[in-house]
Order: sequence, then structure tokens, then C-alpha cells
Amino acid sequence: MTPIPCIVCGHNRWESHLDILLRCTACGFVTAPPDARLNVHALYEGDYFKGEEYLDYLADEPFFRRNFRKRLRHVLKWCPEGRLLEIGAAYGFFMDLARAHFSVTGYELNTEAAEHAREAFGLEVRTSDFLKAVPRDVGGMLDATVMWDVIEHLDRPDRYIAHVARLTRPGGILCITTGDIGSWLARRRGRKWRLIHPPSHLHYFNRQTLTQLLNRYGFAVVDMRTVGVARSFRQVLYSVLVLRLNMQGLYDLLARITPRSLGVTINTFDIMQVTAQKGT
Repeated sequence: MTPIPCIVCGHNRWESHLDILLRCTACGFVTAPPDARLNVHALYEGDYFKGEEYLDYLADEPFFRRNFRKRLRHVLKWCPEGRLLEIGAAYGFFMDLARAHFSVTGYELNTEAAEHAREAFGLEVRTSDFLKAVPRDVGGMLDATVMWDVIEHLDRPDRYIAHVARLTRPGGILCITTGDIGSWLARRRGRKWRLIHPPSHLHYFNRQTLTQLLNRYGFAVVDMRTVGVARSFRQVLYSVLVLRLNMQGLYDLLARITPRSLGVTINTFDIMQVTAQKGT
């Protein structure tokens, strides 16, 4: 349906998937069509963290830290120290936790979020183009890189993984979380699966296609699992009532009686956490 090559297997034959996406007929990778993609900088420079994708990312700091503590414990099992890079660092919550064990550097497109990470925590978060980074920009060759809920947003995630591979020492790791379009819930919900919303989410991996993409650039998957996510009740209400059902009035009513501190951790088994190690 389009001449663009698949970023996973390189083939260029596509079929329609769920009416609004494309599926590679060779490997099964699912992606948004080229005309659904917007300027990535414009998309994430605006109100992405305040009203577009998230209700208020900064206000939900305790819940994000709860998620990141679990993810950091997992990273430490595979890499206890060294240099760590975070791509998509947002407000710096994960980096702030990780620097107790690592020398940390981050990249973030949203200038307000990056500025908060620098000013509030004294972190080195860059807004420049990661694809142009050289080893000295990240403190030397990397021992670990994390991409938490990022890969699905990137216009060309294959280029990012390729560049991470160039900057990673042999034996170093790459940790990724993203939705699993092959999960039972994604298959059951079809087009109504909550993670299908281009142009914010452009790419939809399953366990096989993400493994194949990582293998293509010298990373071998050493751990793959589903993970739960902590969210405030207000964020859950906002995602369902405002972003999906356009019921702002009902959300406003419920938000007034919902304390900001209340939240929940839910594992719907459609978010995968993948750890891969660069070959020697």
C-alpha cells in the first residue's frame, strides 16, 4: 500500500490493519501510515504533559516514581553501575532515582520538562538531537540505556536503536517499555485498544517484532515481561472521560471529589518491558 520499507524486516508490502494502520505482510509489524505523522517536535513541545496525553505529568510525580523504582530495580539486576542514558527523560524523575547508582544523562524534546529536570534536580538533560550525539555527549560509552514508553512515539525508532548500539559497550543493556499489540487485550479491543491513537503513538510492536528489531542492531533479548503501571485516579478518569469519551463535564464533577493522592497500580498485561544486551 506504500513504498516505505518496514523498519523491522526491510520489506515494503503492507496491508490495512484496523482501517487506520498498516501491517507488514512479511513480519507483522504495525505502524501508522506516513500521512498520519506530524512534526514530532511540535507535538511534544506543546501541552503534551499538561492536558494532551497526560492530565498533569508533574503533579503525578509520586506515581511515576513508584513505577520508576520498580524499573530501576530491574535495570540494576542486569547492570549495577556505570553510565546510563535515558531517551525521553521528561521531568527527570527516573534519572533522579538512577543517579544513586549511575552517571546519568538524558534527552528530552519538551523544553519545559527538560528545564525542570535541570533546575529541580541538577540533571544533565539535553534537548538537542540524540541522533547526532557522540560518546563524549553522554559521558563515554554507555552501560545502560532506558526508553520508558518512548519507542512508539519516535518517527524512526530503528535509527534510535541503531545509534544506541553505536554508543553502547559490548555487554551493555537497553531497556524498553511499550504496548504489546499482540497481547490478548489489544487483540480483544481491536481499534478501540487505548494505545491506538496516532499521531502520538506511531508504532505498534508485539514481542516478535520488537525482538527482531533489536536483533537487527546487535541486541539480544535477555528478559521480557508484562508490567503494571501506577496512575492517579484523576489521570485514569481524564484518560477515559476526556481523551476517549469527550465528557469534560463529568470529569470536572468527579475530579472535584477525587483527592490527587489517590491512585492505583494495574497490570492489564498489554505493556511489555524488554531488556536486551549488546553482543560482545
